[in-house]
Amino acid sequence: MSNQEIKCHVQTCKYNDSSRMCTLNDIVVDNCGSQAHDRQGTQCDSFSEN
Repeated sequence: MSNQEIKCHVQTCKYNDSSRMCTLNDIVVDNCGSQAHDRQGTQCDSFSEN
């Protein structure tokens, strides 16, 4: 099941609407390095290690 309510706090992003919702149909989240072990190693504040 996909997330239908993606919140965005990046005010400089053109896909962030006035209610802080992402207007894209999908987003891409990636590691900031070769492997992530915590949320600081990703571009995702909701990161949770498996």
